[in-house]
Amino acid sequence: MVDLTPTPNNYDKSVNYFSTEVTDFSSQYGSENSISYTTCNLANESSIYPNYGDFTHACVLRTYGPWWRQAPSYLTPLRRTPKSFISQDYIDLRFPGALYPTKIEIYETYNPGTVVRILAYNDKCGVRWATLWSGSPQHVPAKSRIFSPPLRRIKFPTSLIRIEFCHTHVEYYTELDAVRLTGTINRPLRNGDSNVDFSASETEQLLQQLTLNGPLKSSSSENGNFDLLPGEVIQVILSYLDMPSLCAAAMTCNLFFRHCYDPLQYTELDLQPYWSQVDDHALDTLHERCRHVQRLNLSWCGNYGLVTPSGFRSFLQLCGIELTCLRLACCKFVDNSVMKIINECKYLQELDLHGCQRIENRGFTNILKLESLQRLNLYRTTVDVHSVIAIIRSCPDLAHLNIGSCTNINSVDDVAIELGRNCKKLKSVDFWRSRTLTEVGIHALADNCVLLEELDLGWCSEVRSASGCIVDLVQKCKYLRKLFLTANRTVCDRDVDAISIHCPLLEQLDILGTREISQTSVRRVLEKCKHLKLFDISFCADLDFIFVRECRKQYPHVSIKKSFQSTPAT
Repeated sequence: MVDLTPTPNNYDKSVNYFSTEVTDFSSQYGSENSISYTTCNLANESSIYPNYGDFTHACVLRTYGPWWRQAPSYLTPLRRTPKSFISQDYIDLRFPGALYPTKIEIYETYNPGTVVRILAYNDKCGVRWATLWSGSPQHVPAKSRIFSPPLRRIKFPTSLIRIEFCHTHVEYYTELDAVRLTGTINRPLRNGDSNVDFSASETEQLLQQLTLNGPLKSSSSENGNFDLLPGEVIQVILSYLDMPSLCAAAMTCNLFFRHCYDPLQYTELDLQPYWSQVDDHALDTLHERCRHVQRLNLSWCGNYGLVTPSGFRSFLQLCGIELTCLRLACCKFVDNSVMKIINECKYLQELDLHGCQRIENRGFTNILKLESLQRLNLYRTTVDVHSVIAIIRSCPDLAHLNIGSCTNINSVDDVAIELGRNCKKLKSVDFWRSRTLTEVGIHALADNCVLLEELDLGWCSEVRSASGCIVDLVQKCKYLRKLFLTANRTVCDRDVDAISIHCPLLEQLDILGTREISQTSVRRVLEKCKHLKLFDISFCADLDFIFVRECRKQYPHVSIKKSFQSTPAT
């Protein structure tokens, strides 16, 4: 460890650290109880680079490519979501000491090019988050690299860095080995740095001044003859503006101010793109504008104490009466007290609590009153089996459920049985890494949820092919478009042949890691499943790269995945 105590000899010295802690993240491929493919692997020095390939001790995020956006469970963006916001995942990294950043090195060891933004956190005062760098996803060669983009200088030292990712363009999962921060204890002088921007970005400044704190009413009466238009026409024109543009327009004249602050402009409000600017004060200034909000996205907002449970409760009590959609993914302010207010949103049809780990079991029981609920995302929460079953019994219209990586559910079979009994409209269910799901639960779904279009059974190791449950499932659920059987070592030719016969609509199939699959069965799926777009056959013992190349050539419309581990670099 480098000694950062300021002395005359090291005051301007450049020092560097590898990250030592992952303080927050949006998703991970690995299990909550493991270190394989988990984000915690970033809290260390480099151990993989310069090797390239699939390594279990790398950091791996949950998704890749366009496939999840094409699945039935995909959440469509809210109106006014800016096209410039492309981040899909994030990781927050803590470093041992606070530095003025001059360099960040991200060790990408598999499918690089997904980093799109890097931010620094200021826990003292003023701007809480400042963007160090932002850019587009990169199409780069398939080899390991150290990504080190030019950084915008900031006016404060930081020991907390956020990295945001967009991985819709990569062929397979991105893997990261380490992150290293280089900087100085003392703020660098600007002399000789005329080309370096020390200020916040233009968008950040606009958001700070306008979007969240609310503009002052313009004194100008000059409106360019817009007052000749009917108010309804002006409202339609303004509805095409994103949030910063809408607030900027409000500053131009009194006419626009009135229209831009009309609550009907805020029936859908997506604050996730502006998560770094959202705090209690920002929510307080939005009260008057959001009286009729129906769809609200606060995902990623308010962490590290910027939004408090009391601040959000106050906002929701005033603005939540008409809500039909509420997205709160990875919001640390969501606790039992917040859930108590959410249960008063009686029209709610969609609730996203992905990664909200401060909710205790009694908090989840507040969902029981949301009888109109159709979508519920509980990925990586602490919900237990009793709460999930109670929710299912109270929400018969539930069509989409995600309980992936919910380690406190000690009998997923019971959950599947209740879904079969109560949720006949079920279209998608995510059981990712549910180790207590067996053939009992699969048979219950097959017998009762015949409208299923998407089922993720990845890493559900107790689902046994020999029981016939997979064949039973695909014979009865003929609308399946996505089926993930990832890392189920028992899946065999009989299962894959049944899929080829009974799943004519199938678009995505993952049989990674299966040992009993032959080339003949794989070809049969490729031939008969005419809508197939994604087929992951990585680490299948009898399917070598020569065979995969032949299939890719013969079926170019299917993205056939075959991951690998490289030999050590020389």
